[in-house]
Amino acid sequence: MAPLAPRLASNRRPHGMALPALLRDLVEEILLRIPPDEPAHLIRAALVCKDWCRIISDGVFRRRYRRFHRTPPLLGYLNKDYQTAPKFVATTSFSPPPLPAGKCSDQVLDCRHGRVLIDTGGDPPGLTVWDLIAGTGQRLSVPAYHPHLRLCSFTGAVLCARHGCDHLDCHDGPFLVVFVGGYDDDIDDGTDNETHTSGVYSSETGAWSAQTPSIYDDLGACGPCLLIGDALYVTLEYCYEKILKYDLGEHGLSVVDTPRMFGAAVPMDIDGGLGFVGHHHGWIYTWSRQADVANGVGGWVRHDVAELEMDRWFSLRCLHPSQRDMICFAEGTNTILFNLNNYIEQGVFTLDLTSRQVRKVGETCGYCIDILPYTSFYTPDLAKGKLSPQ
Repeated sequence: MAPLAPRLASNRRPHGMALPALLRDLVEEILLRIPPDEPAHLIRAALVCKDWCRIISDGVFRRRYRRFHRTPPLLGYLNKDYQTAPKFVATTSFSPPPLPAGKCSDQVLDCRHGRVLIDTGGDPPGLTVWDLIAGTGQRLSVPAYHPHLRLCSFTGAVLCARHGCDHLDCHDGPFLVVFVGGYDDDIDDGTDNETHTSGVYSSETGAWSAQTPSIYDDLGACGPCLLIGDALYVTLEYCYEKILKYDLGEHGLSVVDTPRMFGAAVPMDIDGGLGFVGHHHGWIYTWSRQADVANGVGGWVRHDVAELEMDRWFSLRCLHPSQRDMICFAEGTNTILFNLNNYIEQGVFTLDLTSRQVRKVGETCGYCIDILPYTSFYTPDLAKGKLSPQ
């Protein structure tokens, strides 16, 4: 048996020699399957040895990794209450640079494609488009509409402007900001009618488009936006029966009637179309739009998704239909977020509508105004020391 020892020793790969092509391909396929929902796992794999670090740091691998997993994971959320400036709450090891120094009056309006849109207040109000990974931003002024009309409410959305982009890694490319504002004549005549207008800012031209007025009045204050296909859907904070639709191609506003709901519901993407998810008496349910091709009209159809079983969903059974406990839908993830703050349970929870899994991801936000989920791939090329030490 003695002669075998030198033979085994001679088969060892000298330190520093590159992996054989077949072995490298095998390692790459294994690394490709590391789940993206915890960025530290990929970072730790890159620290195993130089060969693995070379693979993970390679641009081709990183593009393959994003295409393989397709859906950017939830890395955290941004919240805003009445007492503090907006802040980012990580649900993973992701620890981005801090948001720009803000005031209690600042509000996070939107979060998409790696960017955050912040209302920084002032007169006239200002906007900041913030790259959460790079820690850089750009300030914008809210577009003027009419000198004799007062801007009383507005919202906005930020989205990638790169043609044909798959939105898996576009946080540093060109972007658009869609502005939807509500104006009144500031005359104390006992009425509170608002005229809504919309406009688009392009980072490529550095200018706002002309504001387009809507034919619909008195819809109330605008809330968060949801992007589905080529349309943005703008929730109305005091009008649950309707939702604003902004067509990105035609640059126009229209109104969509929502289904008859028990309390507040959250708009969501269902098979590429507008839907809603809500809760009532311990059930989670959705509505989808069913078209009537023969008559050219459509109606809402309700589907029961799951009963909130006591043993698995106890913390969510204390939801009240009239409360805004159900906060938002994370685009592209089929996940909704809850904020619970009652005598039974406190915290921010996610509910995966596919797996029906509930997970606590943060502490309660108190009297939060909105929670906006932040989804993105976070690979070693982007990390650059921004992961929390483990």
